[in-house]
Amino acid sequence: MSKKQFKFQASSSRVASGSFTAADGAFGDSTKGGGAFGAVSSSPLSYVYEPPDLTSISEPNTIVAFKNLQKKDSTTKAKALEDLLKSLSSHDSNNGIEDAMLEAWIKVYPRTSIDTARRVRQLAHQLQGTVARISGKRFARCMPDVVGAWLAGLFDGDKMVSRAAQESLKQTFQTDEKVNNVWKIYLGPILQFCSDAVFKENINTLSDERTVSPDDASAKHARVVAAVLAVIQYVLGRRMAKSSEDDSYYGPNAEHPTENNPREALVKHHIVLDGFFDSKEFWKLASHSDSSVRKAVYQLLDVSLAKRPGVWDLELISTCVLISGLSVNQTASSLNYSRVLAHLTKHNANIWTEFYTGTGKKSATKRLCQFLGKGSQGASSQYWDEIKTLLLHVPTSVLIPQENISDQHFSIIEALRDGISSRDESRSNQRTAWNTYMQVVKRFLSCHDVDRDRLIKDSIMPILIQYISPSRELSMWTVSGSPQSSILLDATQLCLESPPTFMKNWTALSKSLIEDIQTSLPEQSKDFAKSQDAIAAKASKWYGLQAALSNVEVSGDIRVLLIDTSTSEILSAIALLKARNGKPYGAASVIKTAIRSMPNLLPTQQHLSDSVAQFVLMNVPGLLLSPSGPYFIELIPLLKNIMDTNLASRKSLELILNSPRTPARSKALQSLIGSSCITHVGQDEELLATMISALKQEMNDEAAEGDLLSTAMQNPNTPPQLPQALVAEIVANLSLEDRQSISLHALQTVLKFNPAVIKSCDASTEDSPLLAKLISLADSPDTAVSERANAISNVLKADDSMDNTHGNEAILNILQRGPETVEAHALSIPSLIDLARETLQQCDEKHRLTLVAELLPDEARWQDALRPLFTSCPNPSLAVMNPLSNAVSLIQSRAVAEAVPVDKDGHSAAFRLFWYTSALVQTSDIFESATVEHRACVAKNVALMLQIASDHLSIRSPHSLWQLQDTEHDEVVEVISQTQRLTASWLANGLPGPFLPICLSGLMEDSYGTSVRSYYSSRAYISTMTELTELHAATDFQMDIENLSTTTKSLEIFPAAAVVSAIPTSAALVRNFNELLAQLTGDDLKKYAKSISHLIILNSILNREDFVDSLPSIPKQRLVFFVQHLCEELVKMFNVTDSSGIQALPSTSALVMGAEIMRALGQVLPALSETYGTFWESIIEVLTKAWSLLGAVSDSQLPFLHASLRLFSTLQRYGLKESNDDLVDALHSHENSIASSMISLLHALCDLPDESHQPRKIINELLARQISYANIAIQSPAASDLFPVLGSESLALQASAYALLHRHIPGSQEDVAMDKALSKDYVAKLPEELLSLILEEPTPSALAEVDFKRSMPPSLQSYFLSWQLIFDHWTGASDAVKNDYIHAVKEGSYIQGLLHLASDVLITSRSRPVDASKFDIDSYRPGSDDTPEEDAHSMLIHLYFLALKHLPTLSKAWWRDDTSRQTQVSVESWTEKYISPLIISSELATVSAWGPTQASDPDQPLTVKVSTSTREITASIPIDEQFMSLAIILPPSYPLSRATVSGLHRVGVTEQKWRSWIITTQGVINFSDIGGGNQLIDGLMAWRKNVTATLKGQTECAICYSVVSADRQLPSKRCGTCKNLFHGGCLFKWFKSSNSSSCPLCRNQFSYA
Repeated sequence: MSKKQFKFQASSSRVASGSFTAADGAFGDSTKGGGAFGAVSSSPLSYVYEPPDLTSISEPNTIVAFKNLQKKDSTTKAKALEDLLKSLSSHDSNNGIEDAMLEAWIKVYPRTSIDTARRVRQLAHQLQGTVARISGKRFARCMPDVVGAWLAGLFDGDKMVSRAAQESLKQTFQTDEKVNNVWKIYLGPILQFCSDAVFKENINTLSDERTVSPDDASAKHARVVAAVLAVIQYVLGRRMAKSSEDDSYYGPNAEHPTENNPREALVKHHIVLDGFFDSKEFWKLASHSDSSVRKAVYQLLDVSLAKRPGVWDLELISTCVLISGLSVNQTASSLNYSRVLAHLTKHNANIWTEFYTGTGKKSATKRLCQFLGKGSQGASSQYWDEIKTLLLHVPTSVLIPQENISDQHFSIIEALRDGISSRDESRSNQRTAWNTYMQVVKRFLSCHDVDRDRLIKDSIMPILIQYISPSRELSMWTVSGSPQSSILLDATQLCLESPPTFMKNWTALSKSLIEDIQTSLPEQSKDFAKSQDAIAAKASKWYGLQAALSNVEVSGDIRVLLIDTSTSEILSAIALLKARNGKPYGAASVIKTAIRSMPNLLPTQQHLSDSVAQFVLMNVPGLLLSPSGPYFIELIPLLKNIMDTNLASRKSLELILNSPRTPARSKALQSLIGSSCITHVGQDEELLATMISALKQEMNDEAAEGDLLSTAMQNPNTPPQLPQALVAEIVANLSLEDRQSISLHALQTVLKFNPAVIKSCDASTEDSPLLAKLISLADSPDTAVSERANAISNVLKADDSMDNTHGNEAILNILQRGPETVEAHALSIPSLIDLARETLQQCDEKHRLTLVAELLPDEARWQDALRPLFTSCPNPSLAVMNPLSNAVSLIQSRAVAEAVPVDKDGHSAAFRLFWYTSALVQTSDIFESATVEHRACVAKNVALMLQIASDHLSIRSPHSLWQLQDTEHDEVVEVISQTQRLTASWLANGLPGPFLPICLSGLMEDSYGTSVRSYYSSRAYISTMTELTELHAATDFQMDIENLSTTTKSLEIFPAAAVVSAIPTSAALVRNFNELLAQLTGDDLKKYAKSISHLIILNSILNREDFVDSLPSIPKQRLVFFVQHLCEELVKMFNVTDSSGIQALPSTSALVMGAEIMRALGQVLPALSETYGTFWESIIEVLTKAWSLLGAVSDSQLPFLHASLRLFSTLQRYGLKESNDDLVDALHSHENSIASSMISLLHALCDLPDESHQPRKIINELLARQISYANIAIQSPAASDLFPVLGSESLALQASAYALLHRHIPGSQEDVAMDKALSKDYVAKLPEELLSLILEEPTPSALAEVDFKRSMPPSLQSYFLSWQLIFDHWTGASDAVKNDYIHAVKEGSYIQGLLHLASDVLITSRSRPVDASKFDIDSYRPGSDDTPEEDAHSMLIHLYFLALKHLPTLSKAWWRDDTSRQTQVSVESWTEKYISPLIISSELATVSAWGPTQASDPDQPLTVKVSTSTREITASIPIDEQFMSLAIILPPSYPLSRATVSGLHRVGVTEQKWRSWIITTQGVINFSDIGGGNQLIDGLMAWRKNVTATLKGQTECAICYSVVSADRQLPSKRCGTCKNLFHGGCLFKWFKSSNSSSCPLCRNQFSYA
């Protein structure tokens, strides 16, 4: 018979039938869960069940969901439950649920509620609640089938599942009463469910081994068992809580149940409960591997022990709970287990003896030791309380078995100690655990057969020894945790029960301490401090224990022992300190600790007290600076009962204070301040002064400052003078930058411990209050300093203990003096503004007007702040930029110029006041609260300051409003911009109030005179009136037009110019203009004062934009006479010669007059554009002469130069229109003189920078534009003179010189090429002046500091433009000349600097390289990009392109040899992406243009084909009906990477020669210095020369009549007789076919020549 017949398959039926037979039932007994083969379990939890009938369900989706619910996959089940929940949630509750669906759900719910997946269980309970709620009363009949699983879900180990079950139950039964009724009514089904789950189910019935892993199956079974046991516990413990406590709820003596008996429901089912507690299978769960099951069993047992005493099978419990449970790992259940053991032992101690069946290794003592040795196993401290109860009630025979009595080895105590000292035991349990240990030892000591001395020696004394002298050998006796004192006292008291043992060990410990003191390490040892600290710690523990013993009743012998040992220890320490000069401070700590811990020791021991007193008086003063000094200082006050401590304290103070400053003295001083000895300092003024001086010295030590302060402030005995002196020193240190942080920290310490001392002491000087210093430091760039200063100032301002009135006065004093203060400690303006706003917000309405008057500066404060600025005249070049023009030259200042002081930020008092006022008005409502007069004062001075600030922004001056670097002007510009917006808002808001007329009136009054204030007041008036008239066109602010003529005729130039510039155009103004025109036409301009005034007023009218339309109304003849008169005066003015008869420049006053004349001509000439006359030529002659005479142009000459260039611009503009022949002819005839004079201006202006000089910058840009418009061409000799201009500090002049040279250099290359061709010795050179400009390239670090927001640095632009001009030399140059240029660049190593700069700026120094596709790479036009930085990038990219194009070999050498590997990769990638495609395209285009010219060469035609897409050049040469060809391939990163040459078709030459030609061609291409595609052409030419030279003179073979044979060979076999050449292959065929070796021609025997 085959063995296969007996092999069962893993099937659900076999699992269901076979596994149940173990559950108390015989084989096949269906009532016990077994059954025959194929029988189905009756338990609702088994995975083997009859599927529900789904045929009657009407909804297809519900059927699908139920079918999915029966599948094995948890995700599928969860989705099915979600679908059912969704379906029921949208279900009409009025229609209810179909019965078929309800029946189906009742059948699947119990199994689903215990599924392995948490999500499935959670959804099952949610769906159960929904089904029950919708079904209503119909669900009552289904409750017996599901109530057990439902309630078991309440005790699921997963909180989310438990919460879902609870919520579903509450959803169905809304009140607690209804829920309690469920437990009562359905108690039978509940208990039956629990019984079935425990006894009928196991791992194999709950889970299918084919789909569930063993671990998951075990976890599922444990979860189900733990839940049902929790249900039973709840039934016993919670529901029956109402039963009387003096009766058992069931049992042999239970009452007969009645209707009113609350135990009735439970008693009915006592048989079921008996089945639990009488079942061995149930008790086996006490040692289950799952902690939740064990915990549930223990909790159930704990509850049941109180409910049914005396009815237990103690032998069964002893076997399953004690014997098995004690040996099981009780992690996570140890607390419950220990509680059950304690309960069992307390009420049934004989469970350990009479009913205990284990022997040998399973004996009760050994099992108990095994359990105790594991410790709490993760439980809380309650575990040790339960263990204490257990061990105090366990039978003595178990506690001390007979074998332990014989050898006095107590295994229980040892196991208990091992458990307490276990590594896994929590420190938080130590106190309770050791307390348990002590109580257990006490029980042992109470036993008669125990050797008490040995027990104390072995089990208690080691605790004290380890505490006093810790060692690794006794580490298991370490008492950790807090507090230790009670445990140690208990241990000591237990030791006292054995006096001999105690005295012996105590004496040994004392000797150990003395030995440690005497053998402590010397000061030279590296572990000296460690050694002394160990002695101090040991002494602290030792004497602490003795102090505790002083309150305990001990025998006389022990008391004597304690005194003797302490005396010996103190005397030994004194002797050691004397011998070693106080260095072993551990010994000093022993003395101090002993006397402090035992205050009654010295008074009772005369000899000891005398020794200590003598030591303190005679030796201690000399040892105070030793390491033991701090201990001696603390010791002195402790001796007041045996000696006069005042004398010792004074001697100690004097010695410390008079000793030199050392770290030891600082440490002693700190100890002194913290002790009670400090009280003697306040009683002696001399001693106090010495102390204060010493403390100030110590305050300079950053490390000691905080400790000294905290010690002094916390000591109540400190004299008040000391903290005050310390605080005064701290405040003084706030002015020292390197002490600010530590001083602020010290102030915080004072505020923390003694804030009143800051108020009580005079901690600051009168002009620099503490609060002002703190507010100033709040603006520190150091974050720590700023935060601390802010915190302290806020505390001081908000401290209620300070006088509020005094505090307000101090703040107002700061605000009134702060804005104009420019001392080093001056507050920053933002801080002052914040403080003012805060003060304003806190002020009430009653005092607001007064506060506003104090916060806003009055006229006197403005005058004082502006006075230093008005002592020096404005720069005359400012005439270029303001409407008063050259009126600035008429200022007459009699004051001596003063230096303008500035604060630490570089701001003057006037600018600080201006910033403070404008910002405060903008950020608060103070302006609306001020009086009209105050507002007018603010508006007038703000308008005045705007004009001054505008000038100081334009020109940097030593008398400026600020002294800042160029990079620091952003803040100033922002302040000015915000103030301009403020004044614009005043003017735009519809004439806000009457303060503007008062302001304008004040400005007009201040404009009278010739002072600096008059000048700026006039400008402020013009600016305000102009903007106001444009905004509102109102007449309220217009001057009386009838007085216009009087005003202009007066000698008050500033108010007159202000009036004519501000009033609207009218007939009166035109009339006044005609009068001025007539006067100037008839006057002799030598009357300077009158003429210049009239000219300035006339130009003020002409400069008005609205007056242009009025010029045509002026008679033209009058204008012609006026122009002719002015031209005559100009000619006279520039016909001045010096004493040598040489043409000279007119005087400064004449130039001022000339500037105003040219300004007038520039405005009037457009009206005469069609008028002919000689004055046109006269003007041009004067201009060219004046420009030629100007040397180094000073600031006083700039207005004239500006006016002349503006005039020439007007002439040039109308000359281009060719509307006047006289003007056109004059311009053409003077073209050369104009060019030469303008170039001379370039030289005259190039020496001075214009970045911080706005007038000069305007003139330079104007000159550059005129040179560009004039289209000037220069000659070769003059070109070299322009190179210095290229290196000037003006961007505009650089660009102008570059434009001239950029047009000149390419055209000059023809002459250079001619010279090179005519002379072999001629070497073309690059200009030395140009090369000098590229010697030093700008470094990347220097460029990183440049602000590109404003402009490109002149040095950088000069460097770029110089390189551009160098590359311009390649344009139009011959190859020979290019070679000379390349040699010059190579010889000077110039290109490396440019390439390094390009790689750093464009590629390597940036997180992302510059995107070159945004720029025009192959061309560049200066200023064509949006920002200076982009312009620099564009120029540098173009130069990099030119370097690779014209200098490929040098660029390649730099890339290969002078860069790192990482840089090479980055540069190659960037070049390949942006630059190489353009270069490749350009060079291929050059070869394409050259190729057709070579195809028709009669000597050796060359065919060239170019493929742009593949970057390939193919060249071929025809040879006897065949073609010899090669290919040149350019790599993607060309020219950084080398071009490769490969042979395509070899004809007539050997492989070796062909390879040589390929290598030669490739070398010519890659090593040629000339770029631009010429190197490719040179390579092709070299290859053609090699081919031509090889084939030259070759004759055809006499056999095949061809030069090249079929195998691509030339004739190489020569006949020795006739000298003819033959192909080797042809000759071989001839010999073979003719059967002879004769020559085909001469027929002689063929012999090789």
